[in-house]
Amino acid sequence: MPPFKIASLALLTVLLTGCASEPLRRIDALSSSPAPLQTSAGSAEQALAAAPSCCASLRELPYQPIPVNFSGEVRIDASAPAFDFDSGKSFFRAFQLPAASKSFEIRLYSQAGDTVLAPNAMLLDSQFRVTRLLGAEDFVYAPASGLKGDSLDARLRVDRLYPDNPGNEHYLVLYTSEAQMRGQTVIEHPAKAFARALGNEAPNIPDPVAKHAPVGVIKMVLIEDKVAGQQANTYVPPFSIGREMGNQLPSVPAPAVLPETQAYYRQGIDAALASKDLERALRLADEAARVGDASAKAYLLERIQIR
Repeated sequence: MPPFKIASLALLTVLLTGCASEPLRRIDALSSSPAPLQTSAGSAEQALAAAPSCCASLRELPYQPIPVNFSGEVRIDASAPAFDFDSGKSFFRAFQLPAASKSFEIRLYSQAGDTVLAPNAMLLDSQFRVTRLLGAEDFVYAPASGLKGDSLDARLRVDRLYPDNPGNEHYLVLYTSEAQMRGQTVIEHPAKAFARALGNEAPNIPDPVAKHAPVGVIKMVLIEDKVAGQQANTYVPPFSIGREMGNQLPSVPAPAVLPETQAYYRQGIDAALASKDLERALRLADEAARVGDASAKAYLLERIQIR
């Protein structure tokens, strides 16, 4: 089987088995991941035990400003500062979030190998008051898919609907906890992932285990809203007059797709596949589904299988 077809089928598994409400999950498979750290958990634990606490309070942490289009690696290793959090001492990295921007999403991927940093994320307002804490229940294991490696993933929205709101979140701290460091994550064996991507039965072999460690690499991506004034359905700061957490916009039925619209998207999918641009083909299938062409994804799969 040609390499392009194998890769295409693997990525299409992400497209067709993923939930329609998570289009960004499928895009993740098209983005490469940084390599996990190769430091042993034991040596990292010794380094943490010997590290002094950098600061007396959260206000004094060294916050690094980042732009709204930030995308890069966050290395939390023995060279990082340490702090005595309520959950225990941990190496950390601290960031000052963009203030003069539209609302934005933060995506976090803690890279897993022999070890993995099981992250905690703390968000603070302009007065360094804690607004949110994300922990073990928020970072979910996602097996390797496409170009993306095994990782513990979380996503959160930061609201900028009211720029002068004193409750807006201005700071982000990434770290781990003593409880997290005592755990481990079961990693899907690569042979099973490959078999699943090709539609075959997974082999009966044990999965490797990644021990939780105080060090690791987190890929962090910030994505600003395209339209100013969008409200964050998942979180609104407590001092704003926005909607309460959890309220969703009412769903609107998709309109019936016109024949010429369906033909436009299918011609685009064919052209993308002819040039081996699978990312564009996936994007066109998603767009077609949003405008009412429920069969667009099946059409894409059919065209891939024919090739």
